[in-house]
Amino acid sequence: MAFVSGHATIGTAATVIDGVITGSEAGNPYRLFIHNNDNTDSVYLGGSAITTSTGLMLDKGVMIQLTVSPTDLLYAVSTKAGHIISWMTEPI
Repeated sequence: MAFVSGHATIGTAATVIDGVITGSEAGNPYRLFIHNNDNTDSVYLGGSAITTSTGLMLDKGVMIQLTVSPTDLLYAVSTKAGHIISWMTEPI
């Protein structure tokens, strides 16, 4: 079992959160942990048509855990440019 982690810079356009599992665990569902690193603004999560009005709000400094299918793509958007989030995956 290998953990993979990274950071993403989110802006005002929908951005894919790259938490794809590779190697021997590829093709299996996985847990995706997302942390909003920003200390002032929320980030919003959802599908490719996400907006700050329609997304799931992740408040400043908060972390969320999702179970993700390998064919799913999760997007994030912010009200500003340069919004940093961190993510980590765990095979299940």
